Formats: sequence, structure tokens, C-alpha cells
Amino acid sequence: MKAQLFIISATLFLTTTSFNSIQVSPVKTALALKQADASFVFLRTHRQGKGVAATWAVNTGNVASFTVKRTYEDPADPYAFWEDVRTVPGGSGRSFKYTDESVFPGYVNYKIVALMDDGSSIVSEVATVRIVSH
Repeated sequence: MKAQLFIISATLFLTTTSFNSIQVSPVKTALALKQADASFVFLRTHRQGKGVAATWAVNTGNVASFTVKRTYEDPADPYAFWEDVRTVPGGSGRSFKYTDESVFPGYVNYKIVALMDDGSSIVSEVATVRIVSH
């Protein structure tokens, strides 16, 4: 009985002292703030001729490049195949455009991945266009 009480007391003591020694720092680094602040302002797609025009904007000029991605599958499916259509250089602008000339009829879904200068990346929302026929 004494041994059981000793084990329980020791366990409680170690558990409470180990939780008290953990300190959480509320200070955020400048890198974390910069990544959190970077975002897409919009992504719009529409049919243009026999292709699809995608226009997007970001709220920062710290983008090294953009990758335009396309899928004909359900964009909400985590196993959907997103093909890389084109890499667009970032530059100092905030608004960008790309026209995809090689599309098939059906629902075409696009998203943009922005590679930031610091190596991080952000992903846009998905935009969908319906191509009836060429």
C-alpha cells in the first residue's frame, strides 16, 4: 500500500513539475509574419478564344515565380492530379496573366502556387472554367 501511494505521488509530482517548466514564447519572427501576410488578392479565369485566360494578383512584391496548375478532376479530391502548365516569373508587379491554349472540353480547374523570395510558398483558391467545345 505504501509503495502504491509512493508511486502515485511520484507520478503526480513529475507530471506537474514537467508541465510547469514549459514556456511558450508569444514572440513571432519577422519571417513568420511575412509569410502570414503574403496572400492572393484574387484569381479569375475565363474562356478566351480556344483557351483559358487566368489573371491573378498578390498583395506582395516578394514573389520569385508562380506555377500555374490545372486539373480536369474534382479539385476538392486530395488525390486529384494537378499538372504544372507554366511557370511565370514573379517580378515587382502585383498582377499577372497567363493564357492556356491547350485545353480540352469540360470543366477545367486552375490554381496558382507562388514561390516567395524566402523559399516559402502560398497557394491560391481554385477557379473553374467550363469549355463546351473548340
